[in-house]
Amino acid sequence: MCHKHMKLKKLSGITLIETILYLGIAVIILGVLFSYGWNVIGINIKSQIVQETQRSAQLVGERLAYEIRQADSVDSANSNFGSPAKLVLLTDGNATVIEYSGGQITSKRGSADAVPLNSQNMQIKNFALTPQVSDAGEVQYVGFSFEVVANYPGTAKRSEYQYSLPFSSGAALRK
Repeated sequence: MCHKHMKLKKLSGITLIETILYLGIAVIILGVLFSYGWNVIGINIKSQIVQETQRSAQLVGERLAYEIRQADSVDSANSNFGSPAKLVLLTDGNATVIEYSGGQITSKRGSADAVPLNSQNMQIKNFALTPQVSDAGEVQYVGFSFEVVANYPGTAKRSEYQYSLPFSSGAALRK
């Protein structure tokens, strides 16, 4: 009978210690997978922020260059090449005003409302204009530089939402 009793004991299943050991290993594996997944999500968010900041800088830069190229002249008397930067361009007698205020660069043609060139999620900092003047005293080329900073509400403490990009370019007037 002893032999039958030993045989039953071997077939009884896993012990409590084995169960705890298996659960511990499973928790460790799940913790590693969760940590990896969380890092992947953070990297994806950072990548999207970098791409959006780069696109915003490029779009603002292209729009500024376009407006400068289309102009016949610069109204130097009403422009401010210091801080805050303001550029008044004259095209066929109509004025286009490019201004910097409150983290936004705006463009205003004639009597129309000012249109922001950057989104509210992308703040512009350190906007500067640099004119190159001909021997006759007329502005021939306008250089510009600024910094685009990701500015998402409620994300000031999260590093994956923090990114800034300096940008500089310029354009010659069409005349």
